Amino acid sequence: MNNAELYHKSNTLQKRDARQCLEEYAKKIKWKSEGDAVIDIGCGDGSVTTNILKTFLPNNCKELIGCDISEKMIQFANEHHAMDNISFTRLDIEGELPDELRERFHHAFSFYTLHWVRQQETAFSNIYDLLVSGGDCLLVFLGHMPVFDVYRLLARSTRWSFWLKDVDRFVSPYHDCQDPEKDIKRMMTTIGFKNVEVKCVQKLFVYTSVEAVKKAVNAVNPFKIPVEMQEEFLEDYVKIVRDMQLVDHVNNNVDGPVHVRTNYNLIIVYGKK
Repeated sequence: MNNAELYHKSNTLQKRDARQCLEEYAKKIKWKSEGDAVIDIGCGDGSVTTNILKTFLPNNCKELIGCDISEKMIQFANEHHAMDNISFTRLDIEGELPDELRERFHHAFSFYTLHWVRQQETAFSNIYDLLVSGGDCLLVFLGHMPVFDVYRLLARSTRWSFWLKDVDRFVSPYHDCQDPEKDIKRMMTTIGFKNVEVKCVQKLFVYTSVEAVKKAVNAVNPFKIPVEMQEEFLEDYVKIVRDMQLVDHVNNNVDGPVHVRTNYNLIIVYGKK
């Protein structure tokens, strides 16, 4: 999950959903005539920050800061995506906020990050503290997702149990949740957010080859599997996906190309301070 180059090439799903959510919610956001300060939490390689999020911001945006827990991602982002009013800095959203970031931003965004966070209340409290009074946030992250079921199945196998012994650290806190909208709204309201909207949307993404699935899985794989074992891990991952009947043969041609279906729940959150 620290390979910025690989993530840059294989985060198609994340980019699609970020763009779709911004298209839907951008009209709710009120921009200041004197310019806004914006933060992107969990920016990864910086490509979504610069190539997608920036296109929805007014031209007079004062600053856009991308932050991520990974030093390697931040280094890549600064080398490839930093420009006049766009910069990237390391930040653990579960950790102590630096004083210079508190109450600094008019808008906070986060795409495909918060499902990795174990201390949800801490992270959401920090997001609240990043915002100025009247600021708002748009947060997009995973609820139920088949990849987490595959992780758990692999963790039970003799071959992979050692490498995936901390598997539940890398499963969305909302993967098994019956009513994530209710739980998240209650948490945010308790923290102090106003006008909270939470919706859990059923989504579909189709990978056009097994190889594309492998690249996507490898790009976000959180487990420290030795390099020489990674291809075997991906093969076993694909085998489980086949067993789950998520692989379709195009035109029913068993010798032809395949499509791999991913049905998942995307949680979209909007709130104001």
